[in-house]
Amino acid sequence: MRIVFMGTPEFAVEFLKHLIKSEHEVIAVATQPDRQSGRGMELHSPPVKTAALEAGIPILQPNSVKNPEFAEELKKLNADIFVVVAFSILPKEVLSASKYGAINIHGSLLPKYRGAAPVQWAIANCEETTGLTVFLLDEKMDHGPILEQRELSIEQDDTTESLLKKMVTPGCEALDAALSKLQAQNFTPIPQNHSQASSAPKLKKEDGLIDWNMSALQIHKRLCAFTPWPGAYTNLNGQKIFIRKTNFLKNIELKSGEISIQKNNVFVGTGDGALSVLEIQAEGKKRMPAADYFRGVAGDSHCFG
Repeated sequence: MRIVFMGTPEFAVEFLKHLIKSEHEVIAVATQPDRQSGRGMELHSPPVKTAALEAGIPILQPNSVKNPEFAEELKKLNADIFVVVAFSILPKEVLSASKYGAINIHGSLLPKYRGAAPVQWAIANCEETTGLTVFLLDEKMDHGPILEQRELSIEQDDTTESLLKKMVTPGCEALDAALSKLQAQNFTPIPQNHSQASSAPKLKKEDGLIDWNMSALQIHKRLCAFTPWPGAYTNLNGQKIFIRKTNFLKNIELKSGEISIQKNNVFVGTGDGALSVLEIQAEGKKRMPAADYFRGVAGDSHCFG
């Protein structure tokens, strides 16, 4: 099949590389425009663009997918299908610019966790299982009928990064199966049960603020979910502190936010159980063992707020 691949982040790169090696032909790549970032505000290319350049594939970088010129460029490519991974909601004009429309690879078992951050919110909400869905795109967010799904378990210490890596292999298998169905045109897509839909909105900085009244498990899971961004952070003596690594315990009784330092161990009370805090990073400083950090903090009594 003649494929136009649409995606932006590192996660999408893995699927692009898989398609390049497959029996299909990737005739073009669409990705977000280059953006300025970092302290020097230097211009950086999206990971998908870098991978496309290395493979010698033509690149489209529309300022808006709603721009009529983008749809016209796509029509000229005479693609069979658009494969979309973490790109944008596509308007009708774009969806109709290929023979079979567009399919999307989404990091949840739809209709659960529709939105920009399905992996993060599945971890943060202490889910034990999640998965991937390959579905036909329509004009609504993560709304179209399902072609393939694969289920994955979420381990206790899975972070967003580790779970995304675990999704690649089953995701590529699901993509191959979906493309085979489209090519054969002998299948019936499964409509989503929209009454069971849940949302996974884009993360905000404030999502990382720790509520010490949550259980130790919930806080640990949110730290795993929000690594590397926005991080899990709290306040100590007016300073912003990022909690970088934890374990959760049940056998220590402390008030919510209360810190207990026992030899080389740092424990913090929560609404249910306690957290063993292993690594800390003060804002603007390097991450370090929590016990080492508290050796340099004056006073015997500490409490996160």
